[in-house]
Amino acid sequence: MLLDANDRQLVQKYDDFIAQSEFGNFYQSRQWSKVKDNWKPCYFYLMDHGEITAALSVMSIQDSVAGKEFFYAPRGPVCDLRDLDTVSALIDEVREYALKNNGFLLRLDPEVAHEDELVRQYAKEDLHFLKNPALTSQPLMSLILEIRGRSAEEVLSDFSKSTRKEIRSSYRHGVKFHVGQRSDLETFHKFLVEMSEKKKIGYRPLDYFVRVYDVFGEKSRLYFASYADELIAGGLMIGFNKTLTGLYRADPIHVNKNQSAQMQFENIKYAIDEGYGFYDLGGIYTTDINDGLYKFKQKFTENNVVHWIGNLDIVLDQEAYDKYYTHHMERFDWSKVDVSKENILKEYPR
Repeated sequence: MLLDANDRQLVQKYDDFIAQSEFGNFYQSRQWSKVKDNWKPCYFYLMDHGEITAALSVMSIQDSVAGKEFFYAPRGPVCDLRDLDTVSALIDEVREYALKNNGFLLRLDPEVAHEDELVRQYAKEDLHFLKNPALTSQPLMSLILEIRGRSAEEVLSDFSKSTRKEIRSSYRHGVKFHVGQRSDLETFHKFLVEMSEKKKIGYRPLDYFVRVYDVFGEKSRLYFASYADELIAGGLMIGFNKTLTGLYRADPIHVNKNQSAQMQFENIKYAIDEGYGFYDLGGIYTTDINDGLYKFKQKFTENNVVHWIGNLDIVLDQEAYDKYYTHHMERFDWSKVDVSKENILKEYPR
């Protein structure tokens, strides 16, 4: 069923379900659709005896290449992916809605680790998981620390000797950790712009981070490191359900006192104190140790690489999808990932 946004009681029930379900995550929350305010949201759910049993938060946007609407359910659905009947019922409802609203593609990328048997079960129902880095909306791998009831000191002792040394040296150097306020977002954004321009990568405008901070309220965590009474680096995290997730970090490296290591450990301590079970440092595109992103994140997650099950791309208009497919396959930089274009074409023949 399509959620009636005017039914306050039902909307609250929907929000509570996403926040409390063992399958819930912030990407599937209605808050996230408020952050992504250039997309059009729609929310679907199933009920049994007056209680929501499954949900799928979907956003859509006009795709300039396909010329039609792209419908996307980030890290959905919120239900047990092994319950094929439930997942199929949700997909059927969204498919019908998307077809009526000029959709050419419906994409789901569940927050579920890869399982061969689960992939096979879906394939029997003509639902095929795709792991094509050129056609994914989220990274196909993430680095996530499983806290498993450990104390901060126990986690620290389980880190490598070199990582422990980095963390401890930051305190000896006089680096200090701070939790920021809304008024500090501009400082964080300046760090982000400077770092991004050095690395020649894109970055989001300040108002995006203001929305994240405002929408998630006390569950958003803006943090900084300082040295010699000057802020030198920072980051932004979201706590939701059972996971504390790092969205962005910015360290222009004005000084190198291992401040980023300290920020990670302080946030791990916070995650433990707040009762989170997972500390998610986000996506990676390669496990090449020479890749800076992977090299940094693996140190604070015990190199726990989660290989996601992939995307369910449900094509609604083949001609429009062909345009989309060709465009992204040709423009993608294959040098940044662990697979080649040739191998992808062999694994997923058209």
